[in-house]
Amino acid sequence: ANTVGAGSGNRTFMNFGSLFIANNDNAVYEGVTDYVRYLDIEEGIAGVEFKNANGTKQVRKYFSSAPDQVIAGQYKTEGADKLNLVFKLEPGTGIGANEVVYENGMASFNGAMTSVNYAARLHVVADNGATVNATRGGITVKNATEVTFYLKGATNFDGNMKNTTSYFTSEDAAAVNTRIEADIEKAEAKGFDAVEAAHVADFRSITKRMTLDLGLTTPTVDTKTLIDNYYPNN
Repeated sequence: ANTVGAGSGNRTFMNFGSLFIANNDNAVYEGVTDYVRYLDIEEGIAGVEFKNANGTKQVRKYFSSAPDQVIAGQYKTEGADKLNLVFKLEPGTGIGANEVVYENGMASFNGAMTSVNYAARLHVVADNGATVNATRGGITVKNATEVTFYLKGATNFDGNMKNTTSYFTSEDAAAVNTRIEADIEKAEAKGFDAVEAAHVADFRSITKRMTLDLGLTTPTVDTKTLIDNYYPNN
């Protein structure tokens, strides 16, 4: 089906697509210690860190950058173990997307619905010692110490257009795909660290406009321990 919503002309919300990242080396998760999962609401970054039985530290972080208009993420290892990952990009059900195209460490799909043309792209970049292969099954990364990805989806909707009778550009789905490819390539050329720094500066310009100090100390234990201590008899 390529029509979303009915009746009044208003459209319902549907899933644009999903990115799945699988780890092909289960040893990474054996004997996990020092596990931390966080959402930094001052800098707009989510992440996970842990060590496995071999003492290798896994560091993962993700954020959505307004300055560079991409979602960026990075997986890193510090130790003997390497990263062995598979990235799969899948369009949402019922949006009429074409088959996902995988090539040269990239994945993309696009399509057209009754009122909008759209596209999504994923670029995966690994360190020089790794191998990156793209097949119909996804993008496979082997023996990496650092893997970065850039993800973006877009449509031909433009709320800033003066022509309020349409709010859509003349771009077809292929043109939208070309536009977001250029955006991702700019971010990729800039580099993950620079994209992250620009994102943090932009995000903190909003979140640090004011502070609230309640005069409390930061807990030194995790949330579960705090709850258990608060309700010792439950």
